[in-house]
Amino acid sequence: MNNIRTKKLISVFIWLFLVIPCWAETPVVKLETNFGDIVIELFDANAPITVANFLGYVKSGFYDGLIFHRVIPDFMIQTGAYDANMNQRTPNAPIPSEYNNGLRNERGTIAMALTPWNNEPNRESATSGFYINVVNNTHLDVNYTVFGRVISDMNVVDRIAHLPTVSDLPQPPGPVIIYKARILGDIDEDSDVDFRDYSVFAAQWLDDGSSVPLKVTASDGSADDWLGYAVSVDANYAIVGAPRDNNYAGAAYIFKYSNGNWTQQARLTASDANAGDYFGSAVSISANHAIIGAPGDNNYTGSAYIFECNNGNWTQQAQLLAFQGIPEDWFGQSVSISGDCAIVGAWLYDYAATNDGVAYIYYRNEGSTNNWGMQAELSPSDAAVNNWFGYSVSINGEYAVIGAIGDDPDSNFPNFTGSAYIYKHNGTSWVQQAKLTASDGDKSNKFGWSVSTDGYYAIVGAHLNDEKGSDAGAAYIFEPNEINPNNWVQKAKLTASDAAANDYFGSSVAIGGGRAVVGAYQNDDNGSSSGSAYIFEPNDINPGNWNQVAKLIASDANAGDYFGSSVAIGIGRRAIVGAYGNNDSGSESGSAYILKLCPDADLDGDCSVTMNDLAVLLEDWLLH
Repeated sequence: MNNIRTKKLISVFIWLFLVIPCWAETPVVKLETNFGDIVIELFDANAPITVANFLGYVKSGFYDGLIFHRVIPDFMIQTGAYDANMNQRTPNAPIPSEYNNGLRNERGTIAMALTPWNNEPNRESATSGFYINVVNNTHLDVNYTVFGRVISDMNVVDRIAHLPTVSDLPQPPGPVIIYKARILGDIDEDSDVDFRDYSVFAAQWLDDGSSVPLKVTASDGSADDWLGYAVSVDANYAIVGAPRDNNYAGAAYIFKYSNGNWTQQARLTASDANAGDYFGSAVSISANHAIIGAPGDNNYTGSAYIFECNNGNWTQQAQLLAFQGIPEDWFGQSVSISGDCAIVGAWLYDYAATNDGVAYIYYRNEGSTNNWGMQAELSPSDAAVNNWFGYSVSINGEYAVIGAIGDDPDSNFPNFTGSAYIYKHNGTSWVQQAKLTASDGDKSNKFGWSVSTDGYYAIVGAHLNDEKGSDAGAAYIFEPNEINPNNWVQKAKLTASDAAANDYFGSSVAIGGGRAVVGAYQNDDNGSSSGSAYIFEPNDINPGNWNQVAKLIASDANAGDYFGSSVAIGIGRRAIVGAYGNNDSGSESGSAYILKLCPDADLDGDCSVTMNDLAVLLEDWLLH
């Protein structure tokens, strides 16, 4: 082992002093958004003043939390001025123009915004605003300075460009939020690329970049709280539900990441909390908003609550109720939030038939500022008795996926084969785009028990699938057909490499950033129902195949922990796994584990630390 490390160190220094100085080309910046990452190469040789200005804003964190406030299809998308509440940030002084630098406003290039927009622009007015060209806009060359280009991923840019807008401002399912703008190579996120970043790289490379999950528990945890029954993570925030807290009234806990640790920031409860509400049975977080389901509220009529964070303080912003809801609807058993859109399932609601189920879409600022109003009531075109549509829900951008575990695609009798439905926002309304079923679906599989989408893929769990043993479980990945995007096709069936009967693999699923996490909370590796979770990613040679790349087990696993009962993936390539049976604060007090799916030193997006990452790191190091 020491010989291997010595050889690695020698290789590093050879690259550091001999190879990289000849390789260094241009600095690279990554914009991490809720619609995906955009990686930009900067042309500092052609536009040195503009690039230095842009990097100054990046290093200061100026762009973090801003939105793309101007989106015009077949033209451009623009950011650099406003946050999600349309508060404008004060930029630095304008910079001299470098418009006549030989670079052109072609598709994928990035250029400085100028003022005014509607008259002849002032070439010397560039500050913090910039735009990305969606098409060739070479007529702008006479005024606007091009200083970079997108090298990954124009699919994200195109997705943003086609959002519905009012006066060029993206509407729900927006906004598009820049969570973090950082120089690629700033591994320790201190706003600079220096030897400290190399130290992090070397440590993670020598250790193969493995990530150790960080465990979180409630500060006031007690027996039977079931913390971890529901989990969600987004950028530097995580939310964990404890539906049995305080005589089943329920609670949810917000954790924030800072300086390598996750610490509890808030304990959330409903303003009208009552015993038996089960507040925290479902949770989801997006930027500074969180949604929490309380399906037991009012004799299981159910409700859901929106919380907002301002300056580190989380406060209840709205209580959501089903339209004409009645007891036993179970509204709030499933929830999801993305930007200014939220979805809530009511799987026993009698919409078109008894217990066929329904799901509701809510928009922020519907009717008035910060008013979460209902915009859509979703029911499948083939609704039937006991479909249980809405048992699981997930929303991301303009896509929503909804599970219907009671559905039988081959008959009208509910035998729990299960199905799931894809809905897409077409610019004015949400329409059913596809119905998903398993290629090998069978009765009692309960396909649709868990669902997740990142806008590019959908994953559906069927935890009672029997291929690898009775109730061993499976999960299925779908994506839009390349020729006809309105058709979704099954790309892969996932099973655990060590699958066994009664593992319940697929009881929880999550997908994002080209990776999937699947929970198997009854896996018995460390005692009966200690639980586990599995990470999958597309095969490099054949992306249609997904390979298991890791199995996750809690470092302190014990029987009855139910690790993997809930899983989620968030912006920043983080994952969270719930273990509601953990006993740290009392019997079944519960806990959750948060980890990075990819090491910090993975700079090229392949989820491993290699010489390619070293090249990226040292390119930006030598250029700053």
